[in-house]
Amino acid sequence: MSATFSGGRSRLLRKLGGVTAVAAALMALTSGVAHASLSQVQDGFEVNPQSSWLVATGGSASAGFDVGAGTARSGRNNGWLFATNGWAFEGFWVPTNSVPGNAQCASQFSMQTAGGAQVGIEIWDSSGHLLSSTYPWLNGSGAYQAVNTARWNLNGVNPVFVKAIIGANGSSRFVRLDDMTTQCYW
Repeated sequence: MSATFSGGRSRLLRKLGGVTAVAAALMALTSGVAHASLSQVQDGFEVNPQSSWLVATGGSASAGFDVGAGTARSGRNNGWLFATNGWAFEGFWVPTNSVPGNAQCASQFSMQTAGGAQVGIEIWDSSGHLLSSTYPWLNGSGAYQAVNTARWNLNGVNPVFVKAIIGANGSSRFVRLDDMTTQCYW
């Protein structure tokens, strides 16, 4: 082998050895980079919502589903909640058995109201422990708005119960629900 720079063959091997060491170091650094994974469950009330969604009310409240009524954000169907003195919720069991226990999760509903309303999203485990909640005020624009929870720790819980809830104490509140999504990241 001939080398064109001074020092001959041994200097060439030292240069190549340095390049190889740099390449090996880069491979080691990039192979240790975590690649995020995602698990997503979505339900837009499209497949038999009466059997897949749990509905509960208390006081002067009601809840139900619009099937093919033209009021959905997407698809043909949506849920709704109404309360004057009391509360109503619709909830969905989200399986998380394929998600690592250390995952971070967040949930979202699209909600629509006229006249404004405080709404809630609550995340529960099967033992009745509240994992996360949010209770924002919707402005009543008549448009569907995204309502999100902050990220919460899954901590190995399977499944989780994701519910939308509304309550009222003397003034009527109504909200439509669509496109529940729960995403877990790891």
